[in-house]
Amino acid sequence: MKNCRFNSLNRLAMVMFFFLMATFAYAQNVPTFVGGGGNLLWSNPNNWSEGLKPVAGEFSVVVAADVLVDEDVLVTNLAYANEPCSMAIQAGKKLEITGNHAWNSSIDVVLENGAQLLTPTEVYAKVLMKVDAYDQETHTMEFIASPVVEPVTPSYGNGFLTDPDSGYSLVSFNEATLQWEDFKETPFDLENGRGYVYANALDTILIYEGTIRGSASVDVRLDYHASNGPVAGYNLVGNPLPCNAYPNHSYYDLSYSGFSMLAVPASTFTAIPPCKGVFMKAENENETVAFNSTIGLQSADNHGYITIDITKSNAPGDVIDNAILSFNSGDDMGKVIIFSTQPNLYFSRDNKDYAIISVDSVDMQPLKFKAAENGSYTMHVEPKGREVAFMHLIDNITGLNVDLLANPDYTFMATTNDYASRFKLVFRPDYGIEESENQNFAYYANGMVYINDVEAQDFASLQIVDLTGRVVVSCCGHTRCVPTAGIAPGVYVLRLETQNGVRTQKLVIQ
Repeated sequence: MKNCRFNSLNRLAMVMFFFLMATFAYAQNVPTFVGGGGNLLWSNPNNWSEGLKPVAGEFSVVVAADVLVDEDVLVTNLAYANEPCSMAIQAGKKLEITGNHAWNSSIDVVLENGAQLLTPTEVYAKVLMKVDAYDQETHTMEFIASPVVEPVTPSYGNGFLTDPDSGYSLVSFNEATLQWEDFKETPFDLENGRGYVYANALDTILIYEGTIRGSASVDVRLDYHASNGPVAGYNLVGNPLPCNAYPNHSYYDLSYSGFSMLAVPASTFTAIPPCKGVFMKAENENETVAFNSTIGLQSADNHGYITIDITKSNAPGDVIDNAILSFNSGDDMGKVIIFSTQPNLYFSRDNKDYAIISVDSVDMQPLKFKAAENGSYTMHVEPKGREVAFMHLIDNITGLNVDLLANPDYTFMATTNDYASRFKLVFRPDYGIEESENQNFAYYANGMVYINDVEAQDFASLQIVDLTGRVVVSCCGHTRCVPTAGIAPGVYVLRLETQNGVRTQKLVIQ
């Protein structure tokens, strides 16, 4: 099969060019990997002719022995002087070739688990993916994807199928029928750009062998069937490249435990590793998503976002659901729940539920929560890449008003019978205060705030709050006048608590 890579005169000409370049490598003082340093490591200067190890971006490099790329490498051209030989890229390392290269059928190229290869043109290679064993308590399944262009047929030889006594699971998701399709019942090939669910009772290495793409952008089509109503358009897609890819579409990433999916906005430019699948939601027919090997192919603007994470109170490090308020256009993504044990945290707009909702600016945003089971939950709210002067969480069930800038964590009890519209995020201290004279209870004069329209014995506490949410005055008791010495002139919010409830009012202090 490998010989099919060189079925054109152009490729043959390229091979001849690099053969000539390699022949004169020593004479030209080109960095040449010759081995002999006691190992196959690229990083060892003793493995290079005359100790001439290439620097990043070196124009030409020649490989004349088996080599293990054990560090991130950037070269322009790469050629071979001796054949057969092999090149392996160590797990977690990246080899980037910006110019020309020559591989032929006698050269084995292997990308170990998580390794990356960026080249301008296609290469025939083996890509390895390590899958940890299924563990009911800590790790269940993974979303996987094939990085090779040709369909991959799962077999015992490439690690997908294992002894029936040990057990494996391989399923695909059909957007048209909303069904999970089991390979054991109806076998299928793995297609580039699509995602699949895999689990194994044992640690295993999956082997993808075939043509891997160059580092150009790749478009992947998303299926959409309007007849599926609010759950139409959910696709399990896969990174089609042999390197980290940045999609121009928000997506759901599967947590390591495999028990939940977490929303990721496109504007965060979070890379999807090779061989990994993610969930995306199409909103229309003929929708595509572009996977790029560099962020530069997308808009680099990021105006920030606010993450709201939910954890079980007895497992604070394990995020089991999230919702994201984004200040970037194009981040909108509908909410989907696959796991019955996962709670449901989301925003709503126009009768649609969103895991990520895009806004230009915001005064208040309703936040809905539906517990999957009764228990104690902790919400963590954090602005990222954006300054927020005021951010409060209002719990409509308990009545609590939490200053999230002072304490970003809020722990609460929830049951499956609670109504969903439980929370509000408020970003202005004067939000909801109407400009109406008949609601006013105080006035300012001569350096004092005077309380009226309330009996003195009913007066429990008064707070004067600036427009950043900072409390500048707080007093309790039966006083009807509060001095404002030391308070800068400006607009403030008064919060008066009495035995009849809480009243608020805007007031100008001069």
